[in-house]
Amino acid sequence: MKRQQDSKQQLLFGLVLTLLGVVFLLDNFHVFDARRILPFWPLILIALGALKLSQDADARGRGIGFALIAVGSLLTLRHLGIFDFRWRDFWPLILIGAGVLVMFRGRLALERNGGAATVDLLDEDRVQISTVLSGNQSKLSSPRFTGGEIKVVMGETQLDLRQASIEAPAQLKILVVMGSVKLQLPPDWSVSVKGKPLLSEIDDKTTPPLMSSKQLVIHAELVLGGLELRN
Repeated sequence: MKRQQDSKQQLLFGLVLTLLGVVFLLDNFHVFDARRILPFWPLILIALGALKLSQDADARGRGIGFALIAVGSLLTLRHLGIFDFRWRDFWPLILIGAGVLVMFRGRLALERNGGAATVDLLDEDRVQISTVLSGNQSKLSSPRFTGGEIKVVMGETQLDLRQASIEAPAQLKILVVMGSVKLQLPPDWSVSVKGKPLLSEIDDKTTPPLMSSKQLVIHAELVLGGLELRN
């Protein structure tokens, strides 16, 4: 996965260099005036930010990607005359963003190191989990799991369903905004994921069974987040 991400970054960087070279070459031969597009260089920041968001599932990577997109968008809007601003008016946003990121990472670290890293044992047939600026670990062992709903905003939820079972097709709704959900599923479950992630990643590491009557349908809405499935 890491090697694939590095290859994508190299591809984008090479593409940017190639396009810049073509623009300056045409400018030297008076075919094209490079000054027309140079003011739009912040679009490169937006592209880099989008690539960062699509590849990194951790909070730090998403924070960097979001910051690149925000800065690139502000500079582009300023050049177009749509939005006028002065950096000295908005620099406190850097402190605000850094503070939120530090609190988020600190709370997750505290929970993982024993502060609140308890595993919630669930025996309900349906799961209802909401995680905001925190982490959650749950294990469900119902023999008649029917689905439920998971909502994560700038946090992480881990749900272990390996001891659960399904009698009828289960429907699980997942909403993730700048966070991640990790599901551990039994090897005899057939899983299908529906939804269109926005600048997000769905990583399905499960091994599909040859034949199974136990079906889990996941309806995923992801924005700057990640969903990981494994057995």
